[in-house]
Amino acid sequence: MVSLNLFSNNAPCDTVCGRPDTQEEQSTANVFEHAYRHLADYRNICQVYYVRAYEKQNPEIDAWANDLLKTLWTATTVRDPEQCPKIEYDNDTTTSSLPALPPKPELDKILTAVILIHIASAKGYSARTRAFLPRIGTVDESAIVHTLKNPDDVLKKAQKEADAAKDQQAEAGAAWRTAGMAAGAVAGGVLIGVTGGLAAPLVGAGFSAILGAVGLGGTAAGILVTALAGSSVVCGSLFGAYGAHRTSTMIGRHTKDVHDLAIVPVYPPKDTLAIRLCVSGWLNVKDDVVNPWKFFDESQDTFALQWEVDALLELSDALVALLKDKAVGYIKKEIIRRTVLASLFASLSPVAYLQIGKIIDNPWSNAQALAVKAGRVLGILLSQRVLGTRPVTLTGYSLGSLVIFEALKYLSSLPSSQTTHLIDSAYLFGLPTSTRDVASWKKVRSVVSGRLVNGWVEPEEDYVLAILSRATMLAEGSWGVAGLAPVQVMGIENVKCEGVEGHLKWIGMVGKCLEKSGANGIVKQEVENKATDVGKQLEMIRDEAEKVPESATAKEVLGAEDK
Repeated sequence: MVSLNLFSNNAPCDTVCGRPDTQEEQSTANVFEHAYRHLADYRNICQVYYVRAYEKQNPEIDAWANDLLKTLWTATTVRDPEQCPKIEYDNDTTTSSLPALPPKPELDKILTAVILIHIASAKGYSARTRAFLPRIGTVDESAIVHTLKNPDDVLKKAQKEADAAKDQQAEAGAAWRTAGMAAGAVAGGVLIGVTGGLAAPLVGAGFSAILGAVGLGGTAAGILVTALAGSSVVCGSLFGAYGAHRTSTMIGRHTKDVHDLAIVPVYPPKDTLAIRLCVSGWLNVKDDVVNPWKFFDESQDTFALQWEVDALLELSDALVALLKDKAVGYIKKEIIRRTVLASLFASLSPVAYLQIGKIIDNPWSNAQALAVKAGRVLGILLSQRVLGTRPVTLTGYSLGSLVIFEALKYLSSLPSSQTTHLIDSAYLFGLPTSTRDVASWKKVRSVVSGRLVNGWVEPEEDYVLAILSRATMLAEGSWGVAGLAPVQVMGIENVKCEGVEGHLKWIGMVGKCLEKSGANGIVKQEVENKATDVGKQLEMIRDEAEKVPESATAKEVLGAEDK
């Protein structure tokens, strides 16, 4: 196995790495070694997903991994960048034999400095980078944004730090031999003076004598200072059309197939390094484009996709009407009682089929077809980076999750150079698509850098989705719908959810299900409030249903139970 062990007595530290002489230098070298091995492991996992989908490797993943490794090497050392090792499939990925990482505060500051340099030089933030980072530590994304968005103030403060350091060293008789050292002082000032000690633990051997607790490699310092000088370009790329200035024209170019589509903020955007994009599956009122998602905190810019509002309002009315129909109660009981789908649906009379179809089939089929079209348009918009060169986490319920799934399918059809760095994670709840389309699931998994979660419930709990998906289930002979069963594909996280009765509860329970999935950025009290509100709404629907006289259709269906 290929490994760069900085701590073995036999390791080529003197010739390749330079042996760490101080405790600070050894600590920084240890961070590099841990990151190197974790990065190799993450790279291997990403390639496995891609190979399973396309039977070939994704060169973009290798290029990204080695580029990030070079940034780590350059930022934490003064060694020649050409001596940086490469990440390959047979790297040693074990870390148990390595010395422990520095304490978390110190480690996180080092990683934050590294990612600032990486973003500034790449003019973007790869979803792969963001998905990889939790393996070793966390990053202060708000500090990075502040530094990038305030370059003039940052550089002025940094120059003061550099001048002070220079004067101190001059008094001690030290000489400033290279421009790289001056750049290192400025970069150190950027990271320390503006973010309150952000990069204090970043120590490189050549700079520890000059900057004391601060040491960026000369190459890294030059990259950072140059990038900050043009940080308006970095910010323009990062935050896209929906950062500080929203525009509808970029959406309008791609809406030939859909009549109503827009990206709207859930909260006023703050230009964060990563964003959430949420998609509702039906709307009780128009404000439900954004309302179901107000349990998220504001640590990330949160947007919602507005799509085909009229169709989703009509679908909501139909779902409520379906729940009020007493025939549905019988079907729910039979779903619980029967394991053979054919016998369940064969037991329904033709009149029952007509009644169910009359209530729901047309609104559902119409909205489902529009979801497929909206998903493709969303995929186009994401591929064109309308939200900027920053990672996107997608979350949806019901047909909203279908929009996301179709967007991911579209992205998987594009060249990897356009899609490798787009999607951080995706959370799909109550998804009305087949679990048996393994090829599509594998391709979708390869596009997502982090987690791909399928939130599902038992059919007796979401009996409405079972009814709506009856054609698919009869064809496949099982509950083969993602919202009702696990997806048996490597890399898909199946999370069994609870409390989602009759499909209509998804709108208020998605926060609880995200919480159960371990998603970040959730305000617990808001989650509880939304779950309580939707429970009350459903109770009102049940009360109204009790007052509705039993129809002839319901009597005929219920009569089938005795046959």
